[in-house]
Amino acid sequence: MPLDADGKETGWLSKWAFQVGALAADAVGRAAIATGYFAATAAMRALFADGFLTEAKLGVPNVDGLHPNRVARTTYDFAEHGGAQGTISLGVTLPDNAIITRAWYEVIDILTSGGGDAATISIDIPTDDVAGIVAAIAISNGGNPWDPGLHEAIQDGTAANFSTKTTAARTLQITVAGGQDITAGKFILFAEYVVSD
Repeated sequence: MPLDADGKETGWLSKWAFQVGALAADAVGRAAIATGYFAATAAMRALFADGFLTEAKLGVPNVDGLHPNRVARTTYDFAEHGGAQGTISLGVTLPDNAIITRAWYEVIDILTSGGGDAATISIDIPTDDVAGIVAAIAISNGGNPWDPGLHEAIQDGTAANFSTKTTAARTLQITVAGGQDITAGKFILFAEYVVSD
């Protein structure tokens, strides 16, 4: 092995020099990973700062490119919303130009109304597609549409059954009719949607 004028090895890294270099490289690598991790964590914290993901946080949905799936989830719960006839807002708003492509609901607690369960319930996009997610159907219907379990909505993934495009931001709602109020029950609606022009 070649030596310099002081008798030290040249042309090769000594074991000690190699270890120092490896440790330094490792420290740099760890710092880079930590920096990237903390930056990503900060970005995620900002995204969910208020505990919710919103359309604005998802980015511009009506431009060409790749986008995350958009799913609206909303719950009707008699204990929270009551069951009086008329419209009941579910508190989740679709953006302007939204089109629901697929929807279904899960009944958690059976829905009931006065004698005979004659109340009808529809799930609506107000103004643009009233009764357009679930058409008005009585609790007493033989298909048991308001019994516990998973149930299909109108939107089944085929273009012919997509919802009407919203003409403004619309808050999902149900409509209770049939001459009776809802007296109990809970369901969760899931609606996949896209945003057009």
